[in-house]
Amino acid sequence: MNEIKTSEISIIVQGAIDKKETPKCLTSIRKYLPDAEIILSTWEGSDISIIDGLYDILVLNKDPGAVFYKNNNFYHNINRQIVSTKKGLEKAHRKFIMKMRSDLILTSDNFLNYFDKFPNRTEEYKLFEHKVIIPATFTRIKYKKGSIYTPFFISDWWFFGLNQDIKKYFDAIDIVKEPEFSKYFELVSNKKTPLNGYTTRFTPEQYFGLSAFGKEFDDIHMNDLTDVSEELINKSKIAIVNNFIVLEYKQHGIFTNKYLSSKDEKYLGEYYCSLYNNTIYKSEYKRLLDCNYPFDSEKELKLLNSKSYIKKLKLHKYTTMLTDKTIKFSKKLEKIFISIPLTSIDYLICFLRERFNK
Repeated sequence: MNEIKTSEISIIVQGAIDKKETPKCLTSIRKYLPDAEIILSTWEGSDISIIDGLYDILVLNKDPGAVFYKNNNFYHNINRQIVSTKKGLEKAHRKFIMKMRSDLILTSDNFLNYFDKFPNRTEEYKLFEHKVIIPATFTRIKYKKGSIYTPFFISDWWFFGLNQDIKKYFDAIDIVKEPEFSKYFELVSNKKTPLNGYTTRFTPEQYFGLSAFGKEFDDIHMNDLTDVSEELINKSKIAIVNNFIVLEYKQHGIFTNKYLSSKDEKYLGEYYCSLYNNTIYKSEYKRLLDCNYPFDSEKELKLLNSKSYIKKLKLHKYTTMLTDKTIKFSKKLEKIFISIPLTSIDYLICFLRERFNK
């Protein structure tokens, strides 16, 4: 049982109001954190009639706009997130703060039980008074296995921590100049983007992390997402495990219907290995902060990086796609008749090779 009273929590629900998901979000908060103060920070002109009575404080902000990627039919909403989060935080005065997207849904309050877990810390790159809880989803080590490292890539889906710590993190984040930020590799830099047409200078997650730690520590700086060094990677590893507790869905119970992987990180397939998943986080905690922590890092990391496990993750991704309503039927047929059979064979071959080579 956790010792945190829900009456001690201010919850910033930030972002646009989704007619289906935002009512579910607010209702789930009332169910699992019944006495928490709900601060809804959204946009002027929003239809709030569908959520009447589901929040305590309403903050209506002027929309700063977003940059549209025509080729991908996608909006880069970094300034929207910054504005709605910071304006909401101004209204939060309780001991603890939870900041979350307006389409996230709670299925439990289990994340509160982890607040005092992983207590060991070092003074090196210590940003917060107490560790802050975040999800493993999009807290990355790399963009994907074998690609470039992503220092200070800290998930921005939700945060839970002390009031002063959450505010300290977001106080360091400034509005970006657009479209120069979102189309940096197209309009500003003469370098080529490493991310298949993704032209932004940093992802929001990395920009937020770099802003917070860069303001506190003079030796943390990146020009853009290609500006990676081994020294900075090591600083990031220390900073993340020293200031955050990273949980998977099975530990925290918070998801969005927008991404099936938010309920099952392994749905990302091989990309799961590039997240601060349960194995990576516990291994880093033991390596950097608590050598006596009861976790067999060598065994778990060996499994995580084995070829057969990578194939197993791919197979899991392909089979789970069959239940994903956002995937086209033609794509599912391709997985049934091509990807799943071939990957199953690859997995079996790798598994047997590793078994017999022991």
